[in-house]
Amino acid sequence: MMNQVSFDKLVADSGTAFAGGNYEIALQFAKQAIDVSSDKPDGYYAAGKACMSMENAGDAITYFKKALKIDKRNGNGYFLLGYSQAMAGDTADSLRSMTRALENNCDETLKGQIYKIMSMINTEQEDYDDALRNLKQAEDYIGVDTELLQQRAGCYAAQKNYREAIFTLNQMKLLQPKDYKAYSLAFSIFMDLNLFEEAKAELERAEKFADLTMSYYNDRLSYAFLSDPEDTSGARYTRTLSVLDEALKNGKPTVDEVFELYLRAAQTYVSLEAPEQAIACLDAAVTPVESFNSGFSVMLHNSASADPASDSTLSPEEEEELMQERWDNGEFEELSERIEEALYDLEGEDPEYITEEIRKCLTPVDGLPASEAAAPEAYKLHDVFVMTDVQRDLLNGLYLSAYELQNDYDKMLEMAAELQSSAYTANRYLGIYYELRIGKLKGAENWQKKYRDRLNFWTKRMLEDPTDYVSASYRIRCYIDLGDFENAELLCSCLPPEVKDELSEEIRKAKAQGDGENGNSPE
Repeated sequence: MMNQVSFDKLVADSGTAFAGGNYEIALQFAKQAIDVSSDKPDGYYAAGKACMSMENAGDAITYFKKALKIDKRNGNGYFLLGYSQAMAGDTADSLRSMTRALENNCDETLKGQIYKIMSMINTEQEDYDDALRNLKQAEDYIGVDTELLQQRAGCYAAQKNYREAIFTLNQMKLLQPKDYKAYSLAFSIFMDLNLFEEAKAELERAEKFADLTMSYYNDRLSYAFLSDPEDTSGARYTRTLSVLDEALKNGKPTVDEVFELYLRAAQTYVSLEAPEQAIACLDAAVTPVESFNSGFSVMLHNSASADPASDSTLSPEEEEELMQERWDNGEFEELSERIEEALYDLEGEDPEYITEEIRKCLTPVDGLPASEAAAPEAYKLHDVFVMTDVQRDLLNGLYLSAYELQNDYDKMLEMAAELQSSAYTANRYLGIYYELRIGKLKGAENWQKKYRDRLNFWTKRMLEDPTDYVSASYRIRCYIDLGDFENAELLCSCLPPEVKDELSEEIRKAKAQGDGENGNSPE
């Protein structure tokens, strides 16, 4: 009897800790309950749920399996097992467990979730017909919700059934008209179909009706850069800068998003061959919190105001439209009556005289104090920014490109050395390659020998792993720099299309510019 009281108390205490979000304590109580009565399933279920909440799917699976050895007909238990297996990526086992949950009559409230999870697994497996069937069954239990509609729209889009996809997204808008997700998904469909005018119209609809998140500005960036693939004037870059500026001012970005926006601006300036502005954006990215809170602007280029929507000054046409709207709203009704009286009294007079008389009845506003309405509090960042290895590599790579535009070989060497200490092989190789290239650009002694030594190194890497396309790409770049276009083209022809196309273009440009052993010498 004492054991039963102790067991029940421990399971209850585990449940209380779990409800309070204290998952480690919940797990400790559950383990103690298992120690007291290892032949009862409730302790294992409590332990499994705590592990799931701590994102430890492997241990959760172990606990749920032990519980189900004792409690073989518990449909809810099979649901928990299937859910944890889905978390662990064991999709086949998850589907089997979910099916057994339905067979063992799990709670009605769980059946909708089961069909929803099964549809997600079907979607991952590109089995869109089964995914749609399971979504319909999930809807029978859950009712219509935006998550189900979003999944359904994704399935239709994957099947290229775009009419049904857009119809479903319109249902999402009716349920949650201010949620940007439906607009973003519709925008993506139009962009994939190269229907750029429709994509633009979707962004305009979102601007009118939705709460604009950073996703909206990311879509604007995609549109600015991709909507005119034939553009060679650089206008796409200046449009991109305008949207980046708007995103920083209005998008309420997180600190990581601010870092990414500064890097995107730097990358854009590199494309515009404006290294000073690129470096200014990169310097801001080093301390994104301080830069953002002090009002750093990415609009540093003379031609960076290509998007008229980003200009705070209204055009004459916009001013006229605004004034007409205020007039139609009755804001100037009293003034209108006075003007009509003046016109009646002055009927037949000279138009210039009439205009002057009207002007006399207008009250000047220049001497009045400005509105005392409290200005909204400016959005500020308060997080501490800790740069990740990936972010640092991206930053150093862009510094390298900017310094290359300035022919600042010493700074390039510094950045190349930083990249060589990267945790990622591809970035280490980038640093190694740039050290070689700088030696060539400076006309360093034996620079050709250093290239050939590295060629041997990357060739050995490919002997170990023939699919090491990163090593292949740097072998090709070494051949290009040495003027050995024959070997560059031969190796390039062996690569898959997704790797080959970009490298083929590099070879073509290098041949056109004569960028071999005797080309691209330092000025």
